[in-house]
Amino acid sequence: MAVTKTAKTIRKSSDRDFSLVFWTPETSEKELRSAFQSKWGWVVSSPSSTTARYTTILSNLLRTYTTPESATLEYVRNSLSHGLHKDVFPRLKTVLDTTGDDLCQVIRVPARTVARRELFKPDESERILRVASVFQRAIEVLGSLDKARRWFSSPKRALNGKTPMEFCDTEPGAEEVTNLLGRIEYGVFT
Repeated sequence: MAVTKTAKTIRKSSDRDFSLVFWTPETSEKELRSAFQSKWGWVVSSPSSTTARYTTILSNLLRTYTTPESATLEYVRNSLSHGLHKDVFPRLKTVLDTTGDDLCQVIRVPARTVARRELFKPDESERILRVASVFQRAIEVLGSLDKARRWFSSPKRALNGKTPMEFCDTEPGAEEVTNLLGRIEYGVFT
């Protein structure tokens, strides 16, 4: 497991934005650890398993590196059962380039509750992971943060005029967005 040093940085006009770091086998564990812990880094990979995929997304949200030995389904389940820390909300909001209100609506947690929480409840944590997972897939398929953001926030005819982000408010909706990304990836236009 490694990260390539080639990262595409996208800057906003007024503040700093995320650098995508594409995970490849050529880079050291030290570089991978640094990328996950970076305030402005977001690691993109094509993990070989669902567990590795969720572990990568949790590492991005929590800004922590999880060793391959620790990347188990039990680790993912425990993280969600204990609840994700409140810091994941602004991080996800920033990487999505969306408003807090829009993200609150999708994860179905009132903004006032988000402001008071130290830890999200397990069901809320799952919804946060669901949105992050689908967005991660959009980055993988579209190849850039900017394209993924535009795509994720633009209404789609295949989603009855709703945005992919809006569709992620339920598990079946998120699955349909993932299927749509699969059709885009393989050139099947709907």
